[in-house]
Amino acid sequence: MELHPIYDPRLLNPSKVYQIDGGLYQYLRQSGTSTNPRYVFGHLPTPGHKRKSDIVLNRTKLAIRCSEVVGMSASTSAPEDNSEQLKLF
Repeated sequence: MELHPIYDPRLLNPSKVYQIDGGLYQYLRQSGTSTNPRYVFGHLPTPGHKRKSDIVLNRTKLAIRCSEVVGMSASTSAPEDNSEQLKLF
């Protein structure tokens, strides 16, 4: 698996897959203010694993912890599946 570090947040793309702390994530959106932007990533669960929560990184953490996985792409429409949690009630 080839990884490219992300130093420029303008290169973030929702159709690409990113590795953050050993997990695979998809870029969702930018939040925060223009002087203090935050970048929100959604976890891409592998089959048989449960969905983890989203990760929010600032510009410094993005450069340190985030790398693009070359050759992998994410579906742009990732549906939220909360059926497991609803079954508990």
